[in-house]
Amino acid sequence: MSEEQRKKPKLSVLFSVDNFIKPFKQTFMDNFELHWNKIPYTPPPTSLLGYVFFPYKLLLKKIKTLISLTKCDIVFIEFADETLALSSKWKGQKKLVTRLHRYELFNLPKANWNSVDMVVVVNDWMAKNLEEKLPQMRGKIVTIHNFIDFDYWRPRENRTKSNQISIVGNIKPRKGHDKAIVAFSKILREKRELTLNIIGRSKDVRYYKELEKIVKDLKIQNKVIFRGFSTDLRRDLQESDIILSFSQHESTHLTLFEGLACGAWPLSINWPGIEEFLPLENIFSDDSNFLEKVQSFYSLDDNERTEKIKSLSKKTLVKFSEPDPREQLSNLLLEVFHKE
Repeated sequence: MSEEQRKKPKLSVLFSVDNFIKPFKQTFMDNFELHWNKIPYTPPPTSLLGYVFFPYKLLLKKIKTLISLTKCDIVFIEFADETLALSSKWKGQKKLVTRLHRYELFNLPKANWNSVDMVVVVNDWMAKNLEEKLPQMRGKIVTIHNFIDFDYWRPRENRTKSNQISIVGNIKPRKGHDKAIVAFSKILREKRELTLNIIGRSKDVRYYKELEKIVKDLKIQNKVIFRGFSTDLRRDLQESDIILSFSQHESTHLTLFEGLACGAWPLSINWPGIEEFLPLENIFSDDSNFLEKVQSFYSLDDNERTEKIKSLSKKTLVKFSEPDPREQLSNLLLEVFHKE
């Protein structure tokens, strides 16, 4: 081990899924002796078999969490869930930082919050609401936006209108796919050439069948395409004119901005906090307002649309790169480590 490695603080990162934290890994490696730990996700069981195996899964989670807490100086928990609750009680003298996303804000774990040195959130609306729920954490909550790799998420050259509108993400009631389909059906009365792509998987079979029924009842089977999991989301976004969010609530809804980086025009329903990321021109309140915004966008020619997207990109996407969120989070962890 080199002298430089000996001086680096030991950072243990715990996560159930690494979708959002993975882009930070290299920066962590540059600044810390990094331990990357996947911890089992243990939601409440919903089936008889699930109840049978749940105690064993929970035991495995506890063992992996405890092992991950050893031989480190700083513990970082991605998603403030039950892993944070366990770590907050077992951390000893180690520094403990967690990053909170949308779900946890509405389902805070029974953690020893006095043991948590810092909480990172991804938008200011969440920071305000978390402080109201946990007033003892005032001064220990910081907003660091998600990171987007603009070397990867980029528009293709010579982009022209495709008449494709897309909604991307896990297919579940909170995401509002049913509302998107109904709203899109109203657009088709004016613009029959458009197609709605529903990109993503569904674990909720009943909800998925409900969506299929809505499409069938509206007689728009040839206009709404269930594309399933995307093997090339960048290409799909590059081929979309508009990227949608009909969610009840989100922390960022990152695909809106990955889509914008790929040249798609983002439109979102007014979930709490969206105004931190998009101007009012890109936010709608109901189907009528949505229809107006879609028609307005398609009333422009290709050059006008391209310039409009470039202008919005310049104003909006900087949030995800300047300052670099990877450096921000790494520096925060170092500050927490050195703080007495």
